[in-house]
Amino acid sequence: MEEWTLLIRVLIAALLAGVIGAERELHGRPAGLRTHLLVGTGAALVMVTFALTARVVPATGLWRELVRVDPGRLAAGIITGIGFLGAGTILRTGDWVFGLTTAASIWFVGALGIAAGEGLYIIAAGGMVIGLVVLTVMDRLEQRIPSAVRHQLVVEIDPRAQDEVLSAVDRLRSDRSMRIRLTGWEVKEGKDRAALRFRIRHRGSVDIGGIASTISGIDGVYSLRLE
Repeated sequence: MEEWTLLIRVLIAALLAGVIGAERELHGRPAGLRTHLLVGTGAALVMVTFALTARVVPATGLWRELVRVDPGRLAAGIITGIGFLGAGTILRTGDWVFGLTTAASIWFVGALGIAAGEGLYIIAAGGMVIGLVVLTVMDRLEQRIPSAVRHQLVVEIDPRAQDEVLSAVDRLRSDRSMRIRLTGWEVKEGKDRAALRFRIRHRGSVDIGGIASTISGIDGVYSLRLE
């Protein structure tokens, strides 16, 4: 009878993980329904298997000294293993990072599986609801918030014009919706040219063309490139 009770825990973990996985599948994410089902169910299986085997070890006498049962370490091992799995879904291209939410959802269903495997049904169900709200409602809210946009601006100048260019950049920094930071400086073609590299970060619409024309209008600026 006890094994059937533990099996119910595994089935509940599969159900909760499946709800999160279905949402990821609907959005065409690389880790969808099957991945989330396997992670959540696997985490619950480990916990219930531990619950059964722990009862085999006598809790008295010499066995108590030789064998120490610590479910916290087991859960930590599950979470660590899932972390490596989630890392495989993360892709970085330049300043862009993809797959973080999917990696977090895989880790999240692992935690749901642990909770369900321990028989914490209300906590597991509540966690699933919170996760679903974050992935659906918060996604729509996030789309309405202007995201930060980054640009790399490379300016080739006569080294003697450097102070004037930096002064112009300081004046542009007065726009509070935009941040400009000097990230690099190098001499090119002997000492006749220098390249200044700036990082521009802003939210909403910013007249990048106006910034470029302001800097390019300075005497001693040879070229300007936006990346």
